[in-house]
Amino acid sequence: MRVHQIHVRCLVATSVLIACSAMGLAQSQPAPASQPPAENTSGTASPLAAAARNAKDQKTGHAKKVFTDEDMEVSAGPLPRIKMDGPENGDDIASAISRYKETHTPEQTEQAVRTWYDRYDEMLVATIQENRDMASLSSVNSSNANELCQQSQDYQQCQSRQMADQRGNRTDQTQMMKNSALMMRIQRVFTKVRSNLQMNNLHYSWFRIQTNSYNGDEM
Repeated sequence: MRVHQIHVRCLVATSVLIACSAMGLAQSQPAPASQPPAENTSGTASPLAAAARNAKDQKTGHAKKVFTDEDMEVSAGPLPRIKMDGPENGDDIASAISRYKETHTPEQTEQAVRTWYDRYDEMLVATIQENRDMASLSSVNSSNANELCQQSQDYQQCQSRQMADQRGNRTDQTQMMKNSALMMRIQRVFTKVRSNLQMNNLHYSWFRIQTNSYNGDEM
């Protein structure tokens, strides 16, 4: 019986010793060194690539607002909307303003014209900006593609990039043509309406017509 008790005590002592040794070993292990940040294997991006990204960001930031028929009904006020398809209706809008003037105060007439004008001026400015952004992005992408082709020895990759840029340019050109048609329609109607206003002795300094020039000219 005494021999058995001694044997048990030895086992317990041995277990405690092993546990203590394990804890000491764990505490003595050095903390793993932090991994250094992975190096950029692609190197520093070229200035043209950065410019292309910036131009793309700017394009997104100036994305043209989509105007629905419901928007136009609410915001155009009592005056007719501009017809975007078929014959333009600038004369009809001018006549509607003249009729409105006969039964309303000068303040009410100006407010009606201003409400109508603001909606289409917003559309005109947004369309002009979108065309500018697409033209700028197309130019940067073209320069960037040429630089990459000069630096790369992979002819197939270079050709694929050029073809992709050409497809994108064709899509942008189609959209820019649609935008240009919209701009000209609004500008022509604005010109007719403003001329009619002046004939009716209605001179509004805020009635300006934006152009698509880069120096901020107005008609």
